[in-house]
Amino acid sequence: MATEELGTESKRAVASGMNSIQGGKLCPPENNAFDLDLLTLDQAKSWTEKGYFILRGIVDPALCAEMTDRAIALFSDAEINAETSISGHHMGKNGTIAVEEAARIDSGDAPDMRMSKLYNLHRVEPFKSFARDPQVVNAMRAILGPDVAVFNSQYIFKNPGVWGQPWHQDSLYFTFDRVPQVGVWLATSRATVQNGCLFVAPGSHLEPIHEHVPDARPGANFGYVEVVDYDFSTSEAVTMEAGDVLIFHSFLMHMSNDNNADERRSALVYHYGHADTQILGGGQKSATVDFMRV
Repeated sequence: MATEELGTESKRAVASGMNSIQGGKLCPPENNAFDLDLLTLDQAKSWTEKGYFILRGIVDPALCAEMTDRAIALFSDAEINAETSISGHHMGKNGTIAVEEAARIDSGDAPDMRMSKLYNLHRVEPFKSFARDPQVVNAMRAILGPDVAVFNSQYIFKNPGVWGQPWHQDSLYFTFDRVPQVGVWLATSRATVQNGCLFVAPGSHLEPIHEHVPDARPGANFGYVEVVDYDFSTSEAVTMEAGDVLIFHSFLMHMSNDNNADERRSALVYHYGHADTQILGGGQKSATVDFMRV
């Protein structure tokens, strides 16, 4: 069987496995809020009706630039000093996992032009401090309750020419006993329609987890799957400036545009959940899951 066919079969198997565990799961409405009085009226209304809201300008753009420089340094170190490297995935000695853009592996480009994602940052400064930002933690407690933890962190680079990620729901990837989880998306550069901002489907957080099929684009990043059985005609672009933070429900359907601009779009993305969350069926913990109370 050709290598491309093996890759296609592998992607189908991954999608099928996730669908079999998570497909059809609902988030009970009573799980979506703990004490929304901790939020502003507009934030609470947007969270309840749309599944997301934005905290504008809560991080200094200078700190955003510092985070980007630190992420590039950690990515380079993970490549050079990797304990294991497989198909553009490099396991750093400090626990970070550096992932190259699939279409740019072995391209000879500089690390910052090949970088797609860098995982496991929330125990490293300056990222650790942001995980405990008072405004972010207040939002998490309003939604989830007093005992919360950040369990997943990733720095995302979308360089000029890089493809976006198709429509998906993050909870597909989280085989946990408690729902929802909450995404925290810090724009460390501006995010525009041209450079690949997120789009969201308002209200889709009230949907079950839909079937996800493999991203059919040749050369798409491994693990990219998409929802194809939902009407996205009412989707909204989430344009942001460096320092803005998007808070979003893990069942919310979202995607990102291709970067058709001449500037990079970057973001620090965390996921939070209940601190006592367990993996379903006592399954094996993913290498990108590490619960840290905040």
